[in-house]
Amino acid sequence: MSLPSMLKQILRVGLLLSLHLLYGQTDYIAGQLIDAETLDPIPFASIRIKNKAIGLISNIDGGFRIPISFKSVGDTLEISSLGYKTKEAFLSKFSINQINTIFLYENIENLKEVVVTATQKPKRLNAKEIVALAIKKIDQNYPSKAFSYLGYYRDYQLREHNYLNLNEAVLAIFDPGFGLQDLKNTQIRIYEYLENQDFPRDSMAAQTYDYANRKKVIPKATISGRIGNEFVRLRLHDAIRNNKIYTYSFIDRLETDLIKNHKLKLTADAYFDEIALYTIKITKSLDNIKVIGKIYINQTTLGIHKLEYAVYEKEPPKHRKDPFWNVGIETMDDGTLGKLLYNIKVEYRSHKDKLYLNYISFNNAFDILLPPKFAPIAAKIDSDRKRFELVLNNQPSVKEGLKTKNYQLYYQENKVTIENIEIKKNSVFLYPKRPEVVFNPEIIQYLKTKTNKGVAIEIKDVRDIDGNMVNESDAIHYQQFREFFTQQLLLDQKPPSDDLYMLKTIPINKNQPLGPFSDSSDYWMNTPLKK
Repeated sequence: MSLPSMLKQILRVGLLLSLHLLYGQTDYIAGQLIDAETLDPIPFASIRIKNKAIGLISNIDGGFRIPISFKSVGDTLEISSLGYKTKEAFLSKFSINQINTIFLYENIENLKEVVVTATQKPKRLNAKEIVALAIKKIDQNYPSKAFSYLGYYRDYQLREHNYLNLNEAVLAIFDPGFGLQDLKNTQIRIYEYLENQDFPRDSMAAQTYDYANRKKVIPKATISGRIGNEFVRLRLHDAIRNNKIYTYSFIDRLETDLIKNHKLKLTADAYFDEIALYTIKITKSLDNIKVIGKIYINQTTLGIHKLEYAVYEKEPPKHRKDPFWNVGIETMDDGTLGKLLYNIKVEYRSHKDKLYLNYISFNNAFDILLPPKFAPIAAKIDSDRKRFELVLNNQPSVKEGLKTKNYQLYYQENKVTIENIEIKKNSVFLYPKRPEVVFNPEIIQYLKTKTNKGVAIEIKDVRDIDGNMVNESDAIHYQQFREFFTQQLLLDQKPPSDDLYMLKTIPINKNQPLGPFSDSSDYWMNTPLKK
């Protein structure tokens, strides 16, 4: 076995041991999906209880858990993931007290060309033409009639690959059909909600975004208009369901902007549930932004089965160096470095002749900006000694602190030229040129009739004796996830006639009504790995 293979095997065994600590419970049996070739975990795979139309999606670590009651009646799992061969696994063979590893094998064939026989001469379509046809056929390939489904929702943050602030819920979605606007017409019912206390709670990461004070921000992005709570915003990032409205940059409106805003290229075909799919790579470069994505389209119906869309910030030029650039960088598909801004994955599965949501995952980066380690505290006027004083929270370095170009001095809104600088401990004393004019009582009294702003001192490019740059903040980098996984499709279930629906403008955890849940034993929370 080669050294990389040995390392992967060691990592996999370590992950299985960690999973055992989490899932070693008698009410669940646990499994993990592994790529048979690379030994990497397989996230977002569909795991269904055969003949029951109920199931779940594997977690980011490939792990999943199934209530032990399904094993006792001898049920079978049907496991499928885009790009892999579908597999069945018999629960009767699963062990209760250990992790059950399931290996999946790739199912990818060479690129095929699309041929449409519209006339006597066949026409070969390129990637843009395929996508254009797929978008036109959304009305045919997705349900126009009302339908509903029940699933598992969660939101959480990751810091250095550790889960924080994990919240989980079981939700029912009552969708009126693709012909009606999702935000206005879809109703959501909360059956169960849990703030999972088995994972750490981080109050800094849980706070709302604060762009005014720059305390919690999404790098290079802002959140526009508060149009709903966290689950409503997650659904709005489904560009397929909401193809006629603005969703997110740079998809914008899928029906008009996907093709216009991106480069599209056909790559190797893929398979999902044994259905052949065209795989089209999506790219875009704009200034310092790079987009890498894929769209998977059914070769027969031209239905869109999956859309992956990741937006990165590329390394900035040296003259525009971002002080937080090294926080949260990763290697992009082309081998260059980038900082993930957001990543959206949405997948649909076939049921009869229509496509229904399988899962949606929205992941964005955010930074918590900490107070600067070196910063000014106060600016003072010393009229007796005809000087100004800038008080800092630490002693500045003499080399940088004595340079006049590193300061801007304003007195009563008038810029004052600095002639000399003196440093004593944490104080910088600025001596103005022509002090007899600056501190002339008559001039000061006259200026006070115009304004009473006092003294303002700006400082830049000065470090303290510990090497900290003035006013430069440190950042803690996080990843925010919001995800929904369909567990059961309920085509014939009508919305309840009561008013126990989620209030869309209020956070999920804030005084939301809970609907009565008579079939709770058939649904469970696929809580992710706890390290």
